[in-house]
Amino acid sequence: MNLLSVIHYPVFGGPHNQALRLAAPLRRLGVKTVVLLPDEPGNAALRLRTAGVDVMTMPLHRMRATANPAAHLRFAARFWPEIDAVRRVIREHRIDLVQIGGLINPHGAIAARLEGVPVIWQLLDTRPPMLLRRAMMPLVTRLAEVVMSTGRAVASVHPGAEALGDRLYVFFPPVDPEAFAVENVDQGAALAELGFVPEDLVMGTVGNLNPQKGHEYLIRAAAIARARQANVKLLIVGASHDSHRGYECGLHRLATELGLVVGRDVVLAGPRADVRPALAAMDVFVLTSVPRSEGAPTVVQEAMMMGLPVVATDVGAVAEVVEDGVTGYIVPPLDPQAIAKAALRLLRDAVLRESMGRAGRQRAVERYSVERCAQVHLQAYDHALRRKGHPGLLCGQPPASLAGAGLASS
Repeated sequence: MNLLSVIHYPVFGGPHNQALRLAAPLRRLGVKTVVLLPDEPGNAALRLRTAGVDVMTMPLHRMRATANPAAHLRFAARFWPEIDAVRRVIREHRIDLVQIGGLINPHGAIAARLEGVPVIWQLLDTRPPMLLRRAMMPLVTRLAEVVMSTGRAVASVHPGAEALGDRLYVFFPPVDPEAFAVENVDQGAALAELGFVPEDLVMGTVGNLNPQKGHEYLIRAAAIARARQANVKLLIVGASHDSHRGYECGLHRLATELGLVVGRDVVLAGPRADVRPALAAMDVFVLTSVPRSEGAPTVVQEAMMMGLPVVATDVGAVAEVVEDGVTGYIVPPLDPQAIAKAALRLLRDAVLRESMGRAGRQRAVERYSVERCAQVHLQAYDHALRRKGHPGLLCGQPPASLAGAGLASS
């Protein structure tokens, strides 16, 4: 069974990470993954290929959050030619299933429908404005045999998703419990490589440098925390992109204005193919994403798997992942004072950090493992194939029972 995963973004992020981690377990379950990416500058294709995932690239425009009419005209002019190109990929590679990563770019879904191939459409975040969600969701529910959502909260803000019944599958991004075990990382070496010493209390995050991640609120929170606890340091790991250079420069300026020395008090470590050493160097993981941004960020589950307590803003389905008061704290978005207060409570209490980190690891192992995520995807694929009249992947189990199992994954 051949799966085509269509992702319209060239910079490695959540959908690419999901494809990378699920490729091997899905292959063992009889599903071969091919990822289709735009042929633009970015690190996603290289990282996927290095991990052994089959990748194809082609001109593949996407909707952009810009008022520049030229960008929208380019998207419109290439829309149908690119759909025809995806159709050729489906035929030439004998694709049996097409998976769409994200709400707003329907090329792969339309191509699949024209070729008679089942569609699995994944709702991954809450970034598109409600007007666009209302416009796109009738197309999603019409073209997709199955819709998958990262958390129930993400489904709830996409009109019509919850009404799909057994066609809706809730899932969370996959993390390997063995790979993300803190005992497998040299914490001392990680601290030294990043410029920290054991006496430092490190609050940190992992996320590409773009406005939806709210790094400016994290820097402000770090400044507040450092004013109250002198050995607090901040670590930010994430890739920059040409379209967000101004945002990155603004982060440097903000840190300086707040009296933080970049490279000493605030370390912007750039992208890391392996984020485990960076997580091992942290005492507390902090997610400061803004409203209308996230679904269920993989890195939060990675941090929990590494035994880190988490402070996270209440966006997307994050509150379904982090149990407030048990595995960390959920705080309001856009509020540096609340972020700093929660982080300081953990940074100043090693026993509390250990207790919450241990609970987070247990929760992550039980709910967010690669194998569990792969099984939910397999159930969704089976359901999509059956709805289209094709033989299913799981013998002897009707679609309704499979959908129930998928929803139970939350």
